[in-house]
Amino acid sequence: MKFLKQTLLVLSMAAVLFTGCSKDDDDTDITLGDKNGILLVTFGSSYEAPQETFKTIGAATKAKFPGVEIRWAYTAELILNKLRQGNGEGTLNGQKIDNDNPEEALIQMVKDGYSKITVQSLHIIPGEEFDDVVGTVEKVKKQFPGLECAIGKPLLDSPEDLTEVARVLAEKFKAETAAGQPVCLMGHGTPEHVNHNRYAQLEDELQKLSPLFYIGVVDPNTVLDDEENAPLIDGVLPKIKSLNLKDKKVTISPLMSIAGDHASNDMNGVTNSAKLDEQSWKERFEGEGYAVTSVMKGLGDYAEINAIWMKHLEAARIK
Repeated sequence: MKFLKQTLLVLSMAAVLFTGCSKDDDDTDITLGDKNGILLVTFGSSYEAPQETFKTIGAATKAKFPGVEIRWAYTAELILNKLRQGNGEGTLNGQKIDNDNPEEALIQMVKDGYSKITVQSLHIIPGEEFDDVVGTVEKVKKQFPGLECAIGKPLLDSPEDLTEVARVLAEKFKAETAAGQPVCLMGHGTPEHVNHNRYAQLEDELQKLSPLFYIGVVDPNTVLDDEENAPLIDGVLPKIKSLNLKDKKVTISPLMSIAGDHASNDMNGVTNSAKLDEQSWKERFEGEGYAVTSVMKGLGDYAEINAIWMKHLEAARIK
């Protein structure tokens, strides 16, 4: 038993040392260069379709900032590890893809001669993921005195953003709402962050344009009251049922930058489970007799949405 405890202690210490290291620990005595670049930061995905969405966002960034170096980072360590192990989905399976997290990407850019870096968050709300990016940027700036690093805001940062995103989405789903068909958008949610209220605020803006828009989330929030919160599918379904539609049709689509894991499984998946809390949104609606149309597009597939992110990037851009 004593040997086992000693072994666990050694392994624990090794794990701490390992996780505290970047890919290349030799980042001392670095002289800052004079290059100016952009780092796009996303949650990431191990699915195929989102890779095309990332290309679309990347192309929009290159068009807006021609000649500027553009790099990427994933905030989700789980996804980073899956890809590094070759455990992606579809054609990505078997490919070992070694993407960077934000800290690794920033340090590598400094080593490559960049002293001015603008980080653009591709998150939807300024929630926990965005806060982590802000903390990482501050950490790296302290590590490299003289480094200029700014952060572009997430999609739904300001009241003006909410109004503009609502306008874009109302236009994208104009045919559905004009036909009297509810449109239910799935956001991710952030459990213990007050900015989860952005989902309810966006729903308010959307309903000014059409009362047939509804927003729900995958992860519920535990700190907001009902008026500021966005519900799970259990809270969305009663609202749709209360419409008493003669033509029971509904459209569902992700309110996320990409149509990845959550869109494929939590929204549009086929679980064949008898347990309601395990069923996808599609299954829940079908179980109530609705014909479901799934629009498997992420927000990053829409040029008008990417233009908003680019506006945030331009506002933060270090010249």
